[in-house]
Amino acid sequence: MHDAATREMIAYGLIGLILILVLTGGGIGWQRHRRTKLRRRGIKRHGH
Repeated sequence: MHDAATREMIAYGLIGLILILVLTGGGIGWQRHRRTKLRRRGIKRHGH
C-alpha cells in the first residue's frame, strides 16, 4: 500500500512539473515562434 501511494505521489509530481513547464516556458515559446512565422509569411506576401 505504502509503495503504491509513494509511486502515485511521484507520478503526480512529475506530471505537475511537466504541465507547469509546458504552460509557462513551452506555451510562451510556442506563441513567440508562431508570431515570427506569421510575420515572415506576411513580409513574403507583401514582397512578392
